[in-house]
Amino acid sequence: MNTTAPQRLTPTASLYKALGGPASVDRKLIATCAVIAVAIAGLGFAAPASSWKPTATFPWGIASGDVTATSAVLWTRVDHQVALHLEVSQDASFPPSGTIHRATLARAEDDFTAKLAIDRLDPGNRYYYRWHVGDAMSPVGTFRTAPLAGTTANVRFGYSGDSDGTLVAGRPFHNNFETLADSGLRLFGPATTLSEYRDAYKVNRGYANLRAVLQSTSTYAQWDDHEVYNDFDAATVDPARYANGLEAFREYMPIASSFSLHDSTCRSDPMFRVVHWGAEADIIILDERSCRSAEAAAPCTLNGTADLAPTLPAQLRVILGLPASPPPGCLAAIADLTRTFLGPVQKAAFLASLQSSTARYKFVMNEDPIQQFFALPYDRWEGYAAERLEVLNFIRTNAIPNVVFLTTDTHAVIMNRVFVDRFTDPAPIAYEAITGPIATFTFEFEVLRLGGPSALAALQGILTFLGVDCRNLNVFSYGVVDVDPATGRATITMKDGTGAVVHDQVTPAVACTTTLGP
Repeated sequence: MNTTAPQRLTPTASLYKALGGPASVDRKLIATCAVIAVAIAGLGFAAPASSWKPTATFPWGIASGDVTATSAVLWTRVDHQVALHLEVSQDASFPPSGTIHRATLARAEDDFTAKLAIDRLDPGNRYYYRWHVGDAMSPVGTFRTAPLAGTTANVRFGYSGDSDGTLVAGRPFHNNFETLADSGLRLFGPATTLSEYRDAYKVNRGYANLRAVLQSTSTYAQWDDHEVYNDFDAATVDPARYANGLEAFREYMPIASSFSLHDSTCRSDPMFRVVHWGAEADIIILDERSCRSAEAAAPCTLNGTADLAPTLPAQLRVILGLPASPPPGCLAAIADLTRTFLGPVQKAAFLASLQSSTARYKFVMNEDPIQQFFALPYDRWEGYAAERLEVLNFIRTNAIPNVVFLTTDTHAVIMNRVFVDRFTDPAPIAYEAITGPIATFTFEFEVLRLGGPSALAALQGILTFLGVDCRNLNVFSYGVVDVDPATGRATITMKDGTGAVVHDQVTPAVACTTTLGP
């Protein structure tokens, strides 16, 4: 959705405030250090070796991510090119026995960021880690590895997205998350060059609350449109700008260096992952940008304005003051079978992951909403109707239970069951819980800016007619997911910047929380 606005808000950054052996050195590092040593010698420095020690600072913090039962990716950034040492231990005091030691180089070509993938970890355990250069130490971070697939364990994690880096004073509120899934925490606006994208990450990492969140738990970072520019697609994006946004994302996020899928039809290989979190949860992380076709807004545009609700039934369009039908060719473009949201390879992997999953709940980290609420559908699953129908029919035909889409991007809380069509095929197939934003303009602000109070009233009327479980279009929020293996139930709760439960905007007595399962 469009997040351009004529003024800046300073909302509570809800998630930031609310979440509250010998070193193994590779040949490249040895060679680099040798070159540095030769260069120093060539300058004629004759001081004793003990008089100089390498050092660095860690003002951008540390982070862990893409955690599995036996592995994790650990990240940091320093202020110059230097050899870095990493320690990982189940004991926060990092005793000599049992502490893992690794080393790498923070290179200028990576903007002095560094990542190391650590494997052979024990499942279901808490780990601590720290980076150091000589006597200079980073803060100590922590993460928990996932339980082995099939193992019974409680699950608790948070998710949110959509931030422009707005800084608001506040103390981080920690919800004892085992991990955090984030989408679009890095809204960049006009960035185009690699340097500009990098600078945007550095601005965000300059905020103490965000650093505290990333230090306190692991994260699964999802590629979102805001990492390049608003609502981009793989078909029409400027290749250079896409490459710059992708490079900065990979440098600054604690994600794996490569992924398992390859699709030559995509702008780059999709960053698709599946994480097994014990017997209770699979977390499926989609890449909804790298492969998608161009949106269908152009055929749905008349006199320079895209139709506000092209798929809404004619009688409701008339009630809302719209023409009975959208522009000619609009609905055909939205339903075009040749258009894709995920790309063929990722779509096949996604459906196979759903079908083969033995976990009680299949949580899908979903950048754009899949539920139906009609208003400006072009950038959502609704705007790619054929692929949306294929996915939902696959879930229904194969009787796959407990599929839950955890979604951001809308800048609102909207919780509801997912249907193929609320009017013609209203049998629920899955559930969706939309949350966010954490620090950018809300959906209500955008609707008022674009269409005024009448447009907002119409949208609220549609949501009421659709029977949403809960909606709040003007709150900064994040979601908390709890799965109790004893009862088999999953509870999803929306919270605001104070840690309080979000309530429905129209019916305040209704809390934005739901419990799924038996």
